[in-house]
Amino acid sequence: MKRSPFSSDQIAAALKQEELGMPLADVIKQAGITERTFHNWKRQYGGMPDYPQDLKCLQEENAKLKQIVAELTLENARLQDALDDKRNKHEHYSSSN
Repeated sequence: MKRSPFSSDQIAAALKQEELGMPLADVIKQAGITERTFHNWKRQYGGMPDYPQDLKCLQEENAKLKQIVAELTLENARLQDALDDKRNKHEHYSSSN
């Protein structure tokens, strides 16, 4: 699918302008789009009034979760190394007796 040259913020702004009462002709002229494009946007994004903010919130949450996973993975590796060292010492003492 072809990616739009317009950001989600630009799309949301155009939809909001029309919603606030700006004539459609002015909205599409200002945005530099066709009426068909506007109606496609309205059909696609019309039910998501907070789409750009929701997306940003989800991206921030995703970044935090990735950080948590990275920290837990590192902690798990440290604990695994400590356990392996403990096992190796125990095997060393057991085999020398």
